[in-house]
Amino acid sequence: MAEQLSQEAMHNQSYQYIIETIIPSERRNQVYDFWRKDKVLAERCEFIAKLYQQYVDNPTAENYFISLLADYLLEGLYFYNGFIYFYNLASRMLMPGSADIFKMINRDELSHVRLYQRIIPEAMNTFTHSREQIYEMFDQAVKHECRWTNHIVGNNILGITEESTEQYTKYLANIRLRSIGLNPLYPDEKYNKSPYSHLERFSDTKKEAFTKANFFESSVTSYVMSSGVTGWDEI
Repeated sequence: MAEQLSQEAMHNQSYQYIIETIIPSERRNQVYDFWRKDKVLAERCEFIAKLYQQYVDNPTAENYFISLLADYLLEGLYFYNGFIYFYNLASRMLMPGSADIFKMINRDELSHVRLYQRIIPEAMNTFTHSREQIYEMFDQAVKHECRWTNHIVGNNILGITEESTEQYTKYLANIRLRSIGLNPLYPDEKYNKSPYSHLERFSDTKKEAFTKANFFESSVTSYVMSSGVTGWDEI
């Protein structure tokens, strides 16, 4: 958990680095405040935030279990369509530096997913819970993720379509459920495979292990350093 906390802080720095390197200073606040102004994004964020707030306001064992599931949904579903966006660009040699950053973040997130895949089955044996509620939470998270990705990307990027977004998100939901001992939520055979398997060499999430360096052993050279975030060249 301590390692995850450290990695999340590094991820925030990574996102800030990308934003401040490629986006003019007069537009950056628009990016940071986008969730306040965009209804689809706000609802996606609020879905998870309310699950946490539910436990803060009423710290029962049941609400604690729900907050654990919220973490699992956040780590296991919410980031991956964003990663795919950059891997698609990198497959055409566009923004390869950003794809390298996201590859390292992706690797960290999968370690977080693995952590919750060990915690949640234990929690299911400990806390009173409802299988129906678990499936409902997964289905809601999938709907929010599909809606947001189609809203911000849609069919406008070569290699990504609304259909592939739905297939990939439901595919992720199914494998996340199987990993905690539950049956898949989406039984259609097409949701048992990823439409982006050709991008695995960019994400390096399989056994080939193309990633030979960790974040501190590699550097991004594709962009000009922004004066807003310093110290990365030394790293």
